[in-house]
Amino acid sequence: MRNTLWTAGKLCFFALVMIATTLAQRLQSGPSPAVAGPAYDVSVGYTYLSMPIASAGRTGLNGLDSSASVALSPRWGATLDSSYLRTSNVLSTPHQGYMASLQAGPVFYPFERRNTQVFLRALAGAAVVDGAVPVSDTSYFHGWLVRPAYTAGAGIERSVSANLAVRINGDYLRTTFYDGAGATQAQNNLRMTVSFVFRLKEHQRRYSSQLR
Repeated sequence: MRNTLWTAGKLCFFALVMIATTLAQRLQSGPSPAVAGPAYDVSVGYTYLSMPIASAGRTGLNGLDSSASVALSPRWGATLDSSYLRTSNVLSTPHQGYMASLQAGPVFYPFERRNTQVFLRALAGAAVVDGAVPVSDTSYFHGWLVRPAYTAGAGIERSVSANLAVRINGDYLRTTFYDGAGATQAQNNLRMTVSFVFRLKEHQRRYSSQLR
């Protein structure tokens, strides 16, 4: 299971790199002509997750986050988000850990000023968590679990050009894993992400604001 997810993560990474390279070659020095209809973008970046382990503390995971979004209006949109994070050991145990998630949901843009906008989002989907729970100084319980996952978060996006932006967001991510007795227990994770956003199509209103 771990090898399959690791291979899938690498394939997604290389695909996103190819997409980003292609889009970067198409960046324009000035604003593009205004267009009507929904706006689309894709993003890829670094993500860090603080994951609690029942009765043992927290462990940090690092990884890759990617998303695809559509803005149906200047205020509302939707996003599909995927992430893969891992750590070489969980709370000093010899067991490696990872989390992979796939979620989708609405996005609300309450504030926009020139080339900066703030957003709120709520996502739902599923996550697989592989980890370990120390039982004593010499033993630990480990396993993996697939369960529904939920995310609520907010962030800020800053345009670099008409086609490129930098996005920073923080999320509360709720997943499920085992405790030391082998019973399932909810996890309240904190996640921070920094990513590059490649805009495939933009709203006319934002182009107008960039021209001022």
